[in-house]
Amino acid sequence: MKPRSFTLHLFTLAGTPVRIHWSLIAVLALAMLGAGALGGWRAALRQGLWWGLLFGLVLLHEIGHLMAARLLRIPVSSILLWPLGGFTAVRLPAGRFGTEFVIALAGPAVNLLIAVSLSVMGMGGSAIRSPGEHWSLGSILWMFNLLLGVFNLLPVFPLDGGRILRSLLAMGFGEGRGTQLALRVSQASTMGIGGLAVWQFMHQDPGGLVTMTVAMWLFGQTLQETRLLRRHEHLQRTPVAPYLQPIRIAINDRLALPAARRLLAHSGQPLLPVESAGRWAEGLFRDPEGIRRRKLAIVDGESSIAFAWSCLVQGEEPGLLVLRNGRPIGWLARERVESLLQDSL
Repeated sequence: MKPRSFTLHLFTLAGTPVRIHWSLIAVLALAMLGAGALGGWRAALRQGLWWGLLFGLVLLHEIGHLMAARLLRIPVSSILLWPLGGFTAVRLPAGRFGTEFVIALAGPAVNLLIAVSLSVMGMGGSAIRSPGEHWSLGSILWMFNLLLGVFNLLPVFPLDGGRILRSLLAMGFGEGRGTQLALRVSQASTMGIGGLAVWQFMHQDPGGLVTMTVAMWLFGQTLQETRLLRRHEHLQRTPVAPYLQPIRIAINDRLALPAARRLLAHSGQPLLPVESAGRWAEGLFRDPEGIRRRKLAIVDGESSIAFAWSCLVQGEEPGLLVLRNGRPIGWLARERVESLLQDSL
């Protein structure tokens, strides 16, 4: 999903932009218009308040992911709210399965903690004892939080439960095998949800349409995760070497800056690596404002495209300096890696 083209920026929280997708705004408007046509402006306002309450709790769920990631020093790009819930874009490094487990668990934990707190305060029990009666705000809050917490713990991708299961299996069986097992459980769980929808249809329960819609969406997401796994396995076997822009000239930091700039201007290279104390920590780059110096991210010449992407996804670097035997051999641009990722879909 390319969120920025179809989203509205709401606010920034802990340095992370919070956005809302236009489709959620459209769904909310249609729900309010429909309620207003049937029950007047009070019904429309009530419908808007319930939707606002629900997605306020969804936002708290996503903030749980954000806070866990911040505590673990994992970058977060954005939070997006859309009709089927929320999405927190976490830049999780490869192989950090324990970290993935904690971050995935933090969202449902927020909702379940609120539900438990409301029950302790005596605000949740009435929703069970008298479901046909008028519910209090506390009972509705309890129900919404309980549903959000339990639903997101289902072992289905892309829900948190699927991520939690995958992280646990990956720690025991390795990333590839663990992800394959988690996807099989996800497919079986999705079929179970579809079976529930069929049972509802057989008993003339109109809620079966919602259940079937959710099952179909989850099954589609599971198929997408399967494609992503195959892409990752392919990119793990793809070396970076064939996709490098050659680096033939590098300099020492003792070279005067004006001379280094002239050398870069005539080298034809995308950058000029700068050695300092035996390390290639910085380089000179061209940009529209001239030539400037910036830090470098580095990978070994034997690395795979998958590993290169795992390094790039953690930051905003324009690319990676590739070394072999401690010497620069090439530059792998971010655009080139992103193109390879798209071609492998």
